[in-house]
Amino acid sequence: MKIKYLPAVIASLLSVNSYATSNDVEQTDFKSTSEAIHQNIINKIDELHVYASDANNVIIENGKRKIEVNGEKYYITDDNYIFFDMPRPFLDETAFRNVFDFIDDDWELTWYEGGMVVVNKHFGNYDYGNGCLMEYYPDGTVDANGATHVALETTSCKVNDFETTQQYFSNGTFITAEQLGVETLAITAVERYQDKLFVTQDTNPAFVTILDINTKEIIGRIEGIDTPRGYQAYNRINEISITDGRLYVSSLSSNRVDIFDLENNNELVVSLGSGTGSWSGTNGLIHAQASAATTDYVFVTDAQTRISVYRQKDLTLDNPNYAKRAGFLTFEGKYSNRKVQMHTIGDHLIVSTADRGYFIYDLTKVEQALVDGVELAAEKVVSLNVQKIDLDNNTLVVTYSNRIEWHDAEAFVQNEFEFGEPQKTIKALDGKVISNLKDIHFSNNEMVTATSERISINHLLNNEITFISGDSIEQDTIKFDQLMPTSVTQVLGNDEAHEILTNRELRSVNINSLVQTKLLDNNTVQITNYAAKELRDISPELKLNGVNKWFKLGTIDRLPAYAQVVLPLSAFGPNHQFNSANNDGVFDLSDLFASNIEVKDLFEHRFSSSTDTFAQKLSRLKPSWEIRFAGTADHQWRDMNGLYAREWLIIMTNFAHLVSSDEFKHVWFNFEDIMGYNMHSYAGQVDEVGGYFTDEDYKYYYQSMLKRPYVNVGITSMGGGLGSAAITGVDTWMFYSHYYGQWGIIAHEFGHGFDGKSYSHNTSFANGGNGWQPLMTMVANYHIRKGDMPYMDDNIHGFYKPENDAYQYADISLGKRKHRSESHMYPLDDYFMTLSDMPQGWFAHSEQFTPEGLSNQERMMLAKMPIHGDDPYLCRFEYTTETGSTTLHGYVEAVDDAQYRCTGGEEISYRLPNGDKVNVASSINEFEWLSLYSPEQKGEQVVTDNGQALCAINKTDFYGVGFVNSGSQCAQQSEVFWSNGNQWKFTYGWIDYKYR
Repeated sequence: MKIKYLPAVIASLLSVNSYATSNDVEQTDFKSTSEAIHQNIINKIDELHVYASDANNVIIENGKRKIEVNGEKYYITDDNYIFFDMPRPFLDETAFRNVFDFIDDDWELTWYEGGMVVVNKHFGNYDYGNGCLMEYYPDGTVDANGATHVALETTSCKVNDFETTQQYFSNGTFITAEQLGVETLAITAVERYQDKLFVTQDTNPAFVTILDINTKEIIGRIEGIDTPRGYQAYNRINEISITDGRLYVSSLSSNRVDIFDLENNNELVVSLGSGTGSWSGTNGLIHAQASAATTDYVFVTDAQTRISVYRQKDLTLDNPNYAKRAGFLTFEGKYSNRKVQMHTIGDHLIVSTADRGYFIYDLTKVEQALVDGVELAAEKVVSLNVQKIDLDNNTLVVTYSNRIEWHDAEAFVQNEFEFGEPQKTIKALDGKVISNLKDIHFSNNEMVTATSERISINHLLNNEITFISGDSIEQDTIKFDQLMPTSVTQVLGNDEAHEILTNRELRSVNINSLVQTKLLDNNTVQITNYAAKELRDISPELKLNGVNKWFKLGTIDRLPAYAQVVLPLSAFGPNHQFNSANNDGVFDLSDLFASNIEVKDLFEHRFSSSTDTFAQKLSRLKPSWEIRFAGTADHQWRDMNGLYAREWLIIMTNFAHLVSSDEFKHVWFNFEDIMGYNMHSYAGQVDEVGGYFTDEDYKYYYQSMLKRPYVNVGITSMGGGLGSAAITGVDTWMFYSHYYGQWGIIAHEFGHGFDGKSYSHNTSFANGGNGWQPLMTMVANYHIRKGDMPYMDDNIHGFYKPENDAYQYADISLGKRKHRSESHMYPLDDYFMTLSDMPQGWFAHSEQFTPEGLSNQERMMLAKMPIHGDDPYLCRFEYTTETGSTTLHGYVEAVDDAQYRCTGGEEISYRLPNGDKVNVASSINEFEWLSLYSPEQKGEQVVTDNGQALCAINKTDFYGVGFVNSGSQCAQQSEVFWSNGNQWKFTYGWIDYKYR
């Protein structure tokens, strides 16, 4: 294995003594370094904020406010925070370094939405939400600690080295049902011992086939055992395991575990159970499921709530049909058909149940528990949708429904028995995606996988990759409009065939990689835009499995929505050379693509854009869910079509944005404090495992939700929706009402399969009034008001439009295309407003204030005055005549970009002492706004300085703001008249104002 370091990293390691070799020391050092820079950035931002808050330091140019820093001018927000223009070229750091001159060249500075992302070149990364970076937000954000302008993440800081030895699996050799002598495969387990492969056939009768791994020929079968009561054939075999030359066969319906000596012609050593094949008796096993062995003990799971423990010293040939149980470990509830595997990792036993999770036991405590006659409890229980686990020396090989991961076993133990980032991952073998493997076995770089169709044997091989540090190549941008028409197609059209839409190979996409890049072969690439908008200046990026560095394929000037482009790889460069994603070197992959290696399954993909802010927003989505389109299950479901598929992608993109947001993360990790109660899982509302969430549960479920393997989306017709780990469907009205806040049912059905496991209504994941559904309803409506969802406008796709009638399964209810009233506040709206510095009640206008500088939610708190179908902001001002001054009300009128006044409009006049009537308005910028935000007065009427309720006319032909007089009329001062010559006074048709 050859590891290449960037020159800058080498220099850093040589010059900075604190970069120690210990991971813990490194993490502490990197965190400390990041925190120091973070604090310096905060200090500078605060210093500039104070400076910009002084009107004497503000420069007005073309109606925009700026400040000068070290000779350069920068925009400032209405809250007086510095705002950076997008640099051109995009990677130009000059504007940032002029402000933050204390940040040295060890740090990379990039632009995002007027702010700045800061990443250390030596140990940082851009894994947003779980990364090693800092980000400055001009408009502020919320993290776990509350409101801030500079967020810091130090979760995954580590030296940025990468291996250039790329590993891949050879093309496989296969073993079929015919070779195993059966009509159809019913494999539950495969194990290897020396040159022999042991394969189960889980039928009745059941058996274990023994093959020569080299010749693939059958050399034996184990079909049962001889007993004093006669031959006992197997009825169902759940699992087999091999330890120290002994084969352990767990037979479900034979209710026993048989142990054979593989070094002595497969001789039976002992049978664990009652000895009768029945579950009766003191030592009976009820539906044996799995076993594991150490030098001292054998552990067996069955359908009961306990794991049986046997001492090895009792398992001898002297009594092969009877072995006494020594004691128990505690386990989960009674389940007859659960799929269980057990492995020993050092001094610990891991007991894994497919798609449910695993239990960890401390083996050093077993003997004392047996002596004391107590059941040993698990040290830890982890809920995780793993399917199979194999152990190869110090490596754990873990399968999920769509991938296989390799993890260091020691790191797994050190990480408190949680899986961290895998050493490597594969999502396909032999050109087929990984999907629901029956079992795996990995040893000596050989992978054996079993499916319902075949057994595959693949070998792990190495290929050296060339990376030229510090180099770069020139690449021309591909012009979409110059592509051959035969190179471009549209996907997800209304009339696209159902069998294509529901074919995962042809139509599925990871939500965080909506520009999908696939290598069709060693010479051809397919790029698909699954976004509902055209994207510009798109750079598809690829990363070889096991090589922890991304490279840019090239750049396409534009990709229309749902466009699929097929191009020769040579279109991006004739020599298979590509710039790294962070432009610090060149990958030369010419040897790889010229080889006979099938490369299409070796790459991961993502995308970036240096100019398109919408594309940048999509590229920062945190979940990795694969979005698939479901077929028709039964009468409650409808056939998928392109119209619904496109809208589902919009829905799931917005949903991914919600759970990627800082606000969601803040609420999730402060759930009980903010929501007033605690989430709970399958055990219910109890203080026990699977009950009320602990801090560790919130961490676990946050990550497991983001890593949910897939969301299989469908269309229901039943008055709501249906959901599980396997499928998520909602009725037609949700496909257009989600823009307006209808997210409860969508969240509910997603919650049934929250992280790839199915959850009932008795959990907080899928309960109408508790946990996930109300949380996501509020989070979605908050972000709709905030205005930052990727898709806010239902006209972008136009699902509801009459032109799509033929493809809609139900009539459109236009009444559902309506936002909630501005006065409606969810508890989360109220909570986030407490983090706002918005003024409360009446406040004087200042040059720093504009409504545009507020969030949508804050703007809704500004009182408005109804006027001829429009709703300008309400205001008041002091109007002075020769006899004195009085307070008049009106609406805010913009004079230009930086100047406003409060006016009564042309229809309202004021009678002067001499009898003349004149239209009235404040002096420029001399008036007050009304903020209805006032938590302490929430629900109370807004009153004038004289204690009279503020009111406004809400009639088509009139407008104006006044006060409620003693006659319950909405009136203004007696000098105020309407254009018809009558005094401004109304008995009905008026509204009042209340604080929120």
